[in-house]
Amino acid sequence: MEENDIISQPKTKGYIPTAGKSRDEMRIFLFEFFGMALFAYGIICSQGSDEFLALFFFASVCLAAPFSGAHVNPAVTLAMLLSRRVRFAQAVIYWLAQFSGALCGACCCYLILNEVDSPQVKSTEYSWILSDVSGEAFGTFTFILFILIQTDKETTLTPEGQPMTTYVLVALALYFSREFTFHSGGCLNPGMAVSLQLFQSFQTGDRQRMDFLWVYVGGPLGGGFGASVFFELFYKKQIKRL
Repeated sequence: MEENDIISQPKTKGYIPTAGKSRDEMRIFLFEFFGMALFAYGIICSQGSDEFLALFFFASVCLAAPFSGAHVNPAVTLAMLLSRRVRFAQAVIYWLAQFSGALCGACCCYLILNEVDSPQVKSTEYSWILSDVSGEAFGTFTFILFILIQTDKETTLTPEGQPMTTYVLVALALYFSREFTFHSGGCLNPGMAVSLQLFQSFQTGDRQRMDFLWVYVGGPLGGGFGASVFFELFYKKQIKRL
């Protein structure tokens, strides 16, 4: 059986996504969509609180993990694709669900709370932009590296059969990884950045908000790529030598 669930891998065969089965692919889309929508709503409601943001992320993981593996982040999906845990066709489904889910969460937040916020660089100086990109990349690298370690049977830090422990640890990993990125706001999520900025730019009419969106897309995707390469080519090999 192919290992393609990320945060959890239920023993029940029907809950493990498999490529080519429309029912499983629909399940992936729906629960990634709902998980991302909940997380987007929570990010806006958290008002910048790291603790509340981590709690909303934990809730999103608990909702989606048994059905889709709870990537809830395009950079995580990219890392899993590079690690050959999902096929490209599945990755596309994850990405579509994540972007549309975040956009839906932003719409709900605007309709209910009449407020939407999105990550934005505070200065256009070269050194500031470089710090933002580096922070997003390094924070995402540490976050996704922990996910790769924790969800691989050969490197996991906890015994099998304890998914709730993994959910808690992954939420804590996000919390601490964001501390590396206080300069940029610690988005670490390209899907969230694109959807929230897109919604706010059209809602306010301020198209210039999108000028530096690449910071919150390129940084996390680069971090996810680096984490996958480091884990597969170095970390796993070192663990096997122990």
